[in-house]
Amino acid sequence: MLDYKILELNHSVSYGSVTLKSLQNDYVPELDLLVREAIQNSSDASLEEAGDSFKVNFTTGYFCPKDFNSFMTALDTSLNELFPNDQAQFLEIRDTKTRGLTGPIHIADIIGEDHGNFFKLIFDTGKRQTQEGAGGNWGFGKSVYYRVGIGIVVFYSRIKTDEGFESRLIITLVEDEHGKNADGTDSALLNKINKKSAGKAWWGYEDGEDFLPVTDQELINTILNVFHIAPFKEDETGTSIIIPYIDSKKLLEDIVPMESGLPDDVHEHFTSVWGSDIEEYLKLSIQKWYAPKIHNRELIKICSDKKWLHVSVNGKPIRKNEMLPFFKMVQEMYTTALAKTYKTEYTPEVNYEISTRPVNIHNYFQEGSTAGYVAVSKISKQQLYADVMSLSPYVYCGRFEAEGGLNEPMVMYTRDPGMVIEYCVSGEWVKGITWPESEDDFIFAFFVPDTQKILKINLDVKEHAGKNLGEYLRSCEASDHMGWSDPAKMFIVARIRKNTVNQITKLQNGNEEKRVDATASRLSGKLGKLLMPRIGYEKKKNSGGQGGGGGQGGSSGSCRNLTYEFSDFKFKGNDLEIQYCIKMTHSKRDTNIELVIESEGGRIDPISWQRDIGTPYPAMISSVSVDTLMVAGEKDCEEICVCTSSDSEHIGKKIEIKMKKADTCSEFTSFAIKSHVLAPEIRGILKIHARDKRYSFSFKVV
Repeated sequence: MLDYKILELNHSVSYGSVTLKSLQNDYVPELDLLVREAIQNSSDASLEEAGDSFKVNFTTGYFCPKDFNSFMTALDTSLNELFPNDQAQFLEIRDTKTRGLTGPIHIADIIGEDHGNFFKLIFDTGKRQTQEGAGGNWGFGKSVYYRVGIGIVVFYSRIKTDEGFESRLIITLVEDEHGKNADGTDSALLNKINKKSAGKAWWGYEDGEDFLPVTDQELINTILNVFHIAPFKEDETGTSIIIPYIDSKKLLEDIVPMESGLPDDVHEHFTSVWGSDIEEYLKLSIQKWYAPKIHNRELIKICSDKKWLHVSVNGKPIRKNEMLPFFKMVQEMYTTALAKTYKTEYTPEVNYEISTRPVNIHNYFQEGSTAGYVAVSKISKQQLYADVMSLSPYVYCGRFEAEGGLNEPMVMYTRDPGMVIEYCVSGEWVKGITWPESEDDFIFAFFVPDTQKILKINLDVKEHAGKNLGEYLRSCEASDHMGWSDPAKMFIVARIRKNTVNQITKLQNGNEEKRVDATASRLSGKLGKLLMPRIGYEKKKNSGGQGGGGGQGGSSGSCRNLTYEFSDFKFKGNDLEIQYCIKMTHSKRDTNIELVIESEGGRIDPISWQRDIGTPYPAMISSVSVDTLMVAGEKDCEEICVCTSSDSEHIGKKIEIKMKKADTCSEFTSFAIKSHVLAPEIRGILKIHARDKRYSFSFKVV
């Protein structure tokens, strides 16, 4: 029988609900977050071990709930009621050729800030990884383990000590202490045992002020046998993380967002292959985030401390020659750029025509100015795919889009752990890069920093002075490692982004063999963002300023005696639905709001578009409805109406609404409102259809 310890509510404790939310990420599928975090932890644990590689295996399987629940003292009855069936699903992540969960297990043995791997993973929240070259910085990434299942995680590890080998196993539960079921009842398991629960508990052995892991190998084997998992053997060291009670169907539901805009055939193919089988999706996710290191034996040739990743799913290794063509390309670009940072050369195995350029920033380094190298390739679909049937690279890496049109340039970047931090197709990493002239071409780039570059010791921000670039970039990441953001008064990342783009555009200008026609030239010079924000792995940010289709939170504006607000953007394929609110005050009686396209050179209205571009306007207003009319603070129900392309005008007693076309345009691109009453407040729904999704838009009061 195991002892258990429940963390009780107190002024100084870290609550389970806080831990679950600490990863700062609710927009990336849980399986992706798990893959990113687990392999990064394994990579960190391999740094001081001998060998040129480390191993990680993901295993899915089934177990008997009652057999496992018998070890969950005081919680077994509740778990048996919750899981009455004979089997439930689990997921194990096991690494070897790593050092395991080392460090003290007794509080009295902890010296200084570094509590050791065991304490940091099991008990500490927010304790950063202190190893140089490690991935973790915040100490919150481990929370993903508790988010994948119901909050129960079994941590089993084998380490090497002065006396030989030692095994450690402890069971942890982290939950929202205030969690509720759909019917409003309490869902927190620990509250049934202790009403003062802070949402955290452990199962092992209590010894005074210490709570210790199980070290008896026979008992450990009994627990592992529940999952049909073998213990570490011979001279193996490593860590096994077992997550019982996963719901694979639920985990796969958020792989493709509801409003992805994928064509039906692409959506069906993707979900049938990767969205219906957790094993297959794990294979894809591992390639997506760790393509640079998978079976990449070139790493050890470039630098003696660069280890390649031997990774498998249910015992089946992912080999380099079995990777999807796009991810093979990603690995080759990474290796080419990495070699440059170590002042050596690498020739890709396949003729991908990869070029490299130094990315320089000034006044930050003790020696030189090169922050790293960017590898760039323009490649055709035929070159990339060869004879392999493949979907779009944007689909594989989660940048979901409706197929058709030109392909956005894509920029990737990473640090020492070799995890792709982002696949950027919008924002500062790609702003200004010329799009390919043909829909059959791609432009990919991969920035790899020279992480050993030492920062100056006389920097204004003393906490970064004298550190290497790798440590600085690690401090620039949030807990989810999904991007770099400079701290105040520092501009290293901003300059890296800007100069990466500059080097890519220089390569484009120098290697351009074909001249694009005048129309395409104007398009690439003035335009280049999506009408609708890309549905995929991007953070949801509120937009500011006037109008704008790029925001999730809404936008607003005002002019004399008029205020307007656009909010609650909802996307479905090429259609966008927006809630609007228009208020007129004093003597204001009419307004005309026009849809305009945003470009680096300014806004382009429909007439200018026809004059300068000559192609159909990229977006149009498909309908405008009035759902609420407030006059003198009271609601008027008589003026509820809808204007559409077939019935574009409403003339009422209190207001008139009319959808309008600009001269020479065939699309409705504006709507006018005329009021017959003082100070009306008009609320309704505006629907916009995107003919071409490459462009961003906003609204202008005419």
